[in-house]
Amino acid sequence: MINHDLAQAPRARIAWIAAQGRAIPPAFADAARAACYEIVAPPQRADIAVVDLYGADPGAAAALDVVAGARRLATGAGVVIAADESLSTEERRRLARLGEAVFLRASVEPLIGAVRERLRLANLADETGDRLKSLVADGQAVSFSPSPPKPQGEVLVAGKPSPVALAAMNALRAGRRTPVSVFTAGQAMRALDHGAFDGAVFIPSDENDLLIALARALRRHRDHRRLPVIILSRDEDLLDRRAARDGLEAMAADRAGDDLAGRLETMTRRAGMSAAMRAFLRSSQGSAGAGGASSPRLFALHATRVGRRADETDRTLSFVALSLTPRSGRSAPARAVLEEALRTTARLVRAEDMIARLTTSTIVVMLRATRGADAERVARRLEGVVTGVQPRATLDLFNVACAAVERAPGTELERVIAALIAGMRQRRSAQALA
Repeated sequence: MINHDLAQAPRARIAWIAAQGRAIPPAFADAARAACYEIVAPPQRADIAVVDLYGADPGAAAALDVVAGARRLATGAGVVIAADESLSTEERRRLARLGEAVFLRASVEPLIGAVRERLRLANLADETGDRLKSLVADGQAVSFSPSPPKPQGEVLVAGKPSPVALAAMNALRAGRRTPVSVFTAGQAMRALDHGAFDGAVFIPSDENDLLIALARALRRHRDHRRLPVIILSRDEDLLDRRAARDGLEAMAADRAGDDLAGRLETMTRRAGMSAAMRAFLRSSQGSAGAGGASSPRLFALHATRVGRRADETDRTLSFVALSLTPRSGRSAPARAVLEEALRTTARLVRAEDMIARLTTSTIVVMLRATRGADAERVARRLEGVVTGVQPRATLDLFNVACAAVERAPGTELERVIAALIAGMRQRRSAQALA
């Protein structure tokens, strides 16, 4: 079987390590279960470790030992430290020397958002590193040297005039940044279209403020994904919900003076590196092919490498294939039709998902760290969108069919491709009967 235990395979494994022996909070366990993450106990290998330092001195030797042990246990995405929001400024500085910390208030759910973001970044970095190795092994001349963004010094501050907005602007000026103030989401959009900013601070007045929707949209927009956005508010419940559900960076208003400028600088560097890796993976150099699709030879080499890595780290690996099949014995689809399907596929999948032309009428996508159930949803969405963007005349000539499989550990690539072809045949048969 290729698809194995689709309903049971976790998206990732999280190790929970508490310095004071505190039990896992039920809210965190429920949120992890809802996100399809599995919580494991040391010494089991994990994709990421959460170190609970509630009640512990961040500068004590015991805390240092716990964090060091967690780093050895979770080498994939590293360590996220859970700490109390009420820590003093000096304690926060000591904690910053240990690693990235999430300061929790009434809810522990923001930890899931932080874990999700770290896993995404680690997955992107893994794919970039392995892609470089595969390109070198294939004899390609490749270079990757991401340059850090040049600081402009300007930070967009969006929100109604308030003491919180004034505190944010004073904190940015103290950090040698120039705040540019706007009042509404519409003004923020116009400012982003006409100016260059190092970051943005959004101060929503309530849960329904359009600034929250704009922050979510900016995270998905290719042109603005590099821009770090921090949500600043006195409403702790609002901050917890946005951090947990949307993965937005949230900060309490009373911490702006101490943490805002430093946190914004860290986020700017990380966003710049992520944007550089995505640009490389989507480029013709990163795929060694035209239109963002790699050659079958490079795809086979890279898929074999990633499959071996997945076996070693016990991670999931899935594949999706899309075919344009001629109806009634007509000729193969024109090159322009397949190119349009290829461009649509590149827009829908992640930058770390490798795309290749399997045949003159078939595209295959490798989905790293993706379960079979999630790959099936990607296949259905891809089939619907590609069908919708094709001209009506093309739809009368060709059928669009997608199939998805999850690779079982140790399965060779040839068997995976065979399963994909069989799945597309079954899909075409189901479409004919519908």
